[in-house]
Amino acid sequence: MITQDDIRRRAYRTLADALADVRGLFITYDRTYQTLGVRGFAIPGDYSTRFVVLIDGHSLTDNVYGTTGYFGEDFGLDMDLIERIEIVRGPSSALYGSNGMFATINIVTRSPVDYPSLRVSAETGSFGQRKVQVSSSEYLGRGANLLLSGSVFNNTGQSLYFPAFNTPATNNGWAVNMDGEKGYHSFAKLIWRNWTFLANFAGRDKIVPTGWYGALFNDRGTSVGDWRGFAESAYQRNVGMSGQLRWRTFYDEYSSRNRIDFPGDSPALGPLAASSNYVFDGRQSGEGERLGTELTYRFQLPRIGYLTIGSEATWDLLARLSAHMESPLYVPVSELNDPGRSFAAFAQQEWDLSPRWKVYLGGRLDTSRYHDLALTPRVGLIYQPSPDSAFKLLYGRSFRNPSVFEQFYGDGVAQIPSVALNPEKMQTMEAVFEKKFNQKFSLSTNVYHYGLNDMIAAVAVAPFIRQYRNTPDSQSTGLEAEAITEVHRRLKVDASLAVQGSVFDNGAAKVNSPARVGKLLVDTPLWGDRLSASAALQYLSDRSTLTGDSVPRVYLINFSLASRELPGGLEMQFGMRNLLNRRYWDPVGTGQVMDRVEQDGRCFFLRISWGPPPESRQDRAQGRGSNATAKGYAVTDARR
Repeated sequence: MITQDDIRRRAYRTLADALADVRGLFITYDRTYQTLGVRGFAIPGDYSTRFVVLIDGHSLTDNVYGTTGYFGEDFGLDMDLIERIEIVRGPSSALYGSNGMFATINIVTRSPVDYPSLRVSAETGSFGQRKVQVSSSEYLGRGANLLLSGSVFNNTGQSLYFPAFNTPATNNGWAVNMDGEKGYHSFAKLIWRNWTFLANFAGRDKIVPTGWYGALFNDRGTSVGDWRGFAESAYQRNVGMSGQLRWRTFYDEYSSRNRIDFPGDSPALGPLAASSNYVFDGRQSGEGERLGTELTYRFQLPRIGYLTIGSEATWDLLARLSAHMESPLYVPVSELNDPGRSFAAFAQQEWDLSPRWKVYLGGRLDTSRYHDLALTPRVGLIYQPSPDSAFKLLYGRSFRNPSVFEQFYGDGVAQIPSVALNPEKMQTMEAVFEKKFNQKFSLSTNVYHYGLNDMIAAVAVAPFIRQYRNTPDSQSTGLEAEAITEVHRRLKVDASLAVQGSVFDNGAAKVNSPARVGKLLVDTPLWGDRLSASAALQYLSDRSTLTGDSVPRVYLINFSLASRELPGGLEMQFGMRNLLNRRYWDPVGTGQVMDRVEQDGRCFFLRISWGPPPESRQDRAQGRGSNATAKGYAVTDARR
């Protein structure tokens, strides 16, 4: 659990910042997207297709690429709007269907009741980073509360050196004033009686500096653009003495616009290559729209426990992929539109066998237009010898259907289709021990083993051309431990270590799979609790690359200073990342000339916010009255 106070004290600017401090998790950045790794799994070039990320229980997985992997500024929700982040490790397909394999991350947004009437913030930082956010909340009468927020950002980027391009023809490896991005975030939340309405729309344009897929190096025209959003209405009410009914309907949209400038003699162009005097402007786009509905009912069975039953249905309105050459002449390359549909039914029973023993048994049945029926069970046995300790034995099966992009897309330039692609399947077993020894010290340990069958990965079949295929099975065994303590009431320490071993059945080592991931977080208040200082140590052991080489281990130290409430309603956050200016690299995927990309050195940022004084917020909140649904809820609670 990452709380709103954690986000403020540690000055997390993006979702990636927050998750990078969590036990066993790590972030990889290929200068296009930031992606999440967990339990030794983070395939370079795979944009987090094996996780489920939700905003108030709404899944962000798109219906074109099957990705949910937006963790930087391309994640469309500003951190100031987050109440807490819930991280549940292990498979969740029994509740959420496809893609719920390694972890579920639910972002619970703040309630309009608790949000200030006006909040304005501005931030600046290294590499030309600029961002402005304006948000407000309003009581509309008749029990309705509204929260609105919008932000814009424009990061000018930096000059980067890539040894693979160190020739006079490619500016001696220097990409000058590249790596910039710009975009916007927008969010609305309306709570009225038993209804909650959400809307979240965001977009980002990013210059790609790495010369991927044979692009012209040091060319600002090569870029990616992603726009995504959703609108949802959710109704929740209590039924009888112990029942709870929840019904939601939603609309999702996604759009991507990618541009690659190819030199005329690039081998990636194949037969289109005409002359080195031309620059070919290649475009690739994806568009998706989807409607869905979900109904869940949770109620108590006499002398047994709680039973949750539900169903979900989705319809794709659009799932289109296309590619063409824009100039020097227009050449259509490919286009497809394969909208799908799916239906699922799920149930979970919670048995209270005794005051100390509980059993959780859940399962889900999924069917879709292009893929076979999938049954995914999940079982949990919990023993609590005391209120402060627990032992858990968990088993789960999960799956991931190939996306439209992986299975059907081919442009003859960068990718060929793979119609016969099979879904991935994974089985996970886990043992957990949790103990709170006193008010100041707690310990948790996890031991797990998973086996992944028919893993889908991009395989290079020719220079700059790839195809998604089912690769050899793999497995991983690991141990995670975390201790949290408080020293002299002023110093909070959170230390964790994850150790794992991952290997393919053919004996090959997994790429970008650190054997050890360590974290050390230290927080302390200053100046009568008006300020807080935080420091974080992140450790990653060496990781293999696609070429069989490896990037060295790295220790990173981050520091932040945050105010609670300064006079006049001002707040301040200051942060330093990579304080010791360590040089380190992340492995990257197919389509790149190099097998690794160097990451940022020492950098800083400063954020200043203003809102009404605390007294004004309190009086205003009291004037709204009490609304049971206005305080929000953790959507995952009823279905965990």
